[in-house]
Amino acid sequence: MTRSGNVAPADSANPAEDGKRGGYLSRLKSAWFILKRLRRVRDNAIAAWPNFCYKRELIAFRVLRTSLFIINHPPSIQRVMATNGKNYVKSPMNTQALKPLLGDGLFLSEGELWTRQRRLMAPSTHSNRLAAYAQTVIEEGRTAIEAWHRLPPNTDLDTTETFTLLTAEIISRIMFGFRLGDERVRQLFEAFKDYQASHGRAHVLEIFGVPTSFPRWSMRRGKKAIRRFDEVLLEILEYGKRSCGEVPENLLDILLNYRDDQGRPMAPNLVRDEMASIFLAGHETTAITLSWAFYLLERNPECEKRLHEELEEVIKGATPTFEDLPKLVYARAVIDETLRLYPPVHVFSRQAIAEDEIMGKKVPAQSMMVISSWLLHRHELLWDKPNAFRPDRFMPDAVKKIHPFAYIPFGAGARVCLGKHLGIMEAVLLLAMTAQKFKLRLRTGHPVEPLGRMTLRALNGIPMRFEPR
Repeated sequence: MTRSGNVAPADSANPAEDGKRGGYLSRLKSAWFILKRLRRVRDNAIAAWPNFCYKRELIAFRVLRTSLFIINHPPSIQRVMATNGKNYVKSPMNTQALKPLLGDGLFLSEGELWTRQRRLMAPSTHSNRLAAYAQTVIEEGRTAIEAWHRLPPNTDLDTTETFTLLTAEIISRIMFGFRLGDERVRQLFEAFKDYQASHGRAHVLEIFGVPTSFPRWSMRRGKKAIRRFDEVLLEILEYGKRSCGEVPENLLDILLNYRDDQGRPMAPNLVRDEMASIFLAGHETTAITLSWAFYLLERNPECEKRLHEELEEVIKGATPTFEDLPKLVYARAVIDETLRLYPPVHVFSRQAIAEDEIMGKKVPAQSMMVISSWLLHRHELLWDKPNAFRPDRFMPDAVKKIHPFAYIPFGAGARVCLGKHLGIMEAVLLLAMTAQKFKLRLRTGHPVEPLGRMTLRALNGIPMRFEPR
């Protein structure tokens, strides 16, 4: 078993060391090594990391005229993502694949637009709303659990799909006040799956900043998926316009009630882009986290047993509530450790606007800065037994020892995920509700291989049997 499950072992060559020897041949070898890696990135981004990347704090090299820096040093990550964050914008690697789907939404926008939209949308995920949101999570969780109890014996469900359908309904109700229903949920799920199939692979052209206007045949297949996605968004938007009051009750109300200094409403395309962004960010990552969590618990029976003991002690057979969350410390630790090992957003990249310096190395303007949470969270200099599932790392006393920029499943700095606290609350509640009623067991002999594309899913899914407890 390698770091990435069944992914083939990485090459042992080190382009940074080769570069020190100088000369044309060394530079050529370095470029060829990187180009081979980029080919791997297209198929599975996490398979591209050589073993030495898990041991070094900074790796710097050039491909043609582009300087690339892979950063595993928490203080340097803090500089790029926080203290000097204004000097670093999202790179083409981060934006091009999602641009056709998310447009100018919060996830991709920059500058004044991002600042305005972030400030406008922040109240929708404020902590004072979480208790009310928890009620929606619990209601939908109960409905799902009742359906799982009705399954015929020995039925396997793909957990990623199962939890995605659940969390999609939850985020739509919370953020848009709209109940999707089975048919719309399925349409959104299939549309995004098709979009990932066409746009999910990193393209070498993005590394070099080639604009999306340059033809990429594989990405044309995503247009149909976007149209199907937009059919549902338009239906939600029309419902929002009919029901929107003067006092915003949800994010869609906030977007529709917005007026600028001249009294003009938000452009319809931007409303659509923000809806798409919050929908995807608000359900995809939570569903993936739950899927990996139950996979890890099944592989680690002692951790599963400890979780069950906590649920019995804290909840005592009742339905978990928002008020129970502070007492579900081990359940929260299971989610945090799952996010460490399998961060749904497995890589962040930035592009330097102006010259900078990182760990004594000059960073030229336009350099690409790569911060892989997959790599960082499994780094040998930062974690004891980094590939082991150990929720105790995130128990209250132990978590204080973790550098905040060594663990970044939701990003960091000003651009940290807007729905971070909502996502954690939802994941812990659904983990507790599901584990209270079921043990999930992986289909015998099914290989589970992490696949790093837009998000970190399993290549062939994680089919599990929901065994009633």
